[in-house]
Amino acid sequence: DQMAVLSKEFADDPCSKPKRQQMIVAARALLTSVTHLLIIADLVDVQLILKSIRLVEDDLQHIHDASNQEELVHFYKQYGKDIVDLSQYAQRRQHDLVDRLEQENLAAARGTIKRTSMMLLTTSKAYLRHPELPYARENRDFVYNQVRDAVGVISAIMQGRPIPPTQTLKLDSSLSSVGDLTRALNEFDRIVMMKPQKFNEQIIRPQLEERLESIISGAALLADSLSTREDRRDRIVQECNAVRQALQDLLDEYIQYSRKKSSDENVNAKIQAMQTKTRDLRKQYD
Repeated sequence: DQMAVLSKEFADDPCSKPKRQQMIVAARALLTSVTHLLIIADLVDVQLILKSIRLVEDDLQHIHDASNQEELVHFYKQYGKDIVDLSQYAQRRQHDLVDRLEQENLAAARGTIKRTSMMLLTTSKAYLRHPELPYARENRDFVYNQVRDAVGVISAIMQGRPIPPTQTLKLDSSLSSVGDLTRALNEFDRIVMMKPQKFNEQIIRPQLEERLESIISGAALLADSLSTREDRRDRIVQECNAVRQALQDLLDEYIQYSRKKSSDENVNAKIQAMQTKTRDLRKQYD
């Protein structure tokens, strides 16, 4: 209010040095107040992100300590909600960062979370089903550590701390163009076409899921780098989820075949459905 009054008085008498000086003093005071407000808003934003990080860290520990499938699914559902919130916070924060290295590290952390979150559930389920198998625990722990380190990177950046060497992540640059994405999807279409008799759930399923999540993560980061419109980015997310679901349907069909509860025709139908969804995803980048 004071600034408005002084501005009007100065506008009415622009040659008055006292009025000009009063307006300058008021303008500086206003600028200082705005600066303080922005600092407070930034601190509040950081605190919200740190709170979100703590929730995700707790979720991860619960998932790691789950003793049965019911507990795992329950904790993973909560993790899914909390990790979406954290990813959204991190994405907004990434655009505000001045340091390019911090931007890249934050983007890499987001990419790792996108790529490994579904794998976390899959490998955890496999471990609970077969805790006696060493590779089941190793797969679960490997994915768990990847997610935990990615969250640790976000936490370090938010607090202005150096990133521990053990948590250093690399931005996957293998999908640096639409052509790279197309080739990756074409290759994925090729490798999912296998003889049903050769499907091994414990080995092939995690491999295919990890490969697809890597492609989808790269697709999401590529969309960001291309400054894709919000509505188109939403469609890309929908198509990515559709591809994920198509893969799960295909994998389930392979499993049913191994149990002699399916046929070659059913498997081929799921393969075609899978390829239709990858083709739909490609179209979003045309």
